[in-house]
Amino acid sequence: MKLLSSFYGWVVILTFIGLVSCKSKTNSLREKKTALSDTAKFYPIEKFIQDEIQYVDLRDFIITETKLQESGDTVLAKNINSTKQLTKDEFISAATEINNSAVWFSKNKHLYKETVFQDLGTESYTINYHSEKADIKNINLLLHEQTNLPKRLFIRVISKEEENIITVQYSWTAGKQLTIAKSINKGKTLIWQSSHTIQWKKRP
Repeated sequence: MKLLSSFYGWVVILTFIGLVSCKSKTNSLREKKTALSDTAKFYPIEKFIQDEIQYVDLRDFIITETKLQESGDTVLAKNINSTKQLTKDEFISAATEINNSAVWFSKNKHLYKETVFQDLGTESYTINYHSEKADIKNINLLLHEQTNLPKRLFIRVISKEEENIITVQYSWTAGKQLTIAKSINKGKTLIWQSSHTIQWKKRP
């Protein structure tokens, strides 16, 4: 009888520990979800870009631009490829185009629906903003899970000019490079597209 009583005692204790552990995990997940939501709602995307611009401006980096330009909708279309070194002013001018979009978005955040995706494999999460009411259709910001510092930023802009659809895609990889890709389509026909990738590296 004493043994049976002892057995039931251990069952009660283990059940209690399991319930406490489960509640603790639930609270932890709830707190993390709340933290991610707060970060998403108030994350200053334009400040990230401005900090990156300042970071390059204050250092003696080698800044290069690789440009690809195509006209036509076939593989036989005219291609123009070039790589050149940029000055800091040229870099800032290109980066300002992206910053202007980020500033506009920050002032019109009410037009966007926000979604947060967590990636346990890479210890990061992505904040997505989407709108059908603005030319800036999508913004994706990939953040480090532990530090909340940005890894990459993607901005997609789609506008219409007469019969043409103009698509602009900005991407920024923290501390490394930015890309500005543009295309013009008339219906399903590609009329023109270009891509500029700007990188900054330490001098050897």
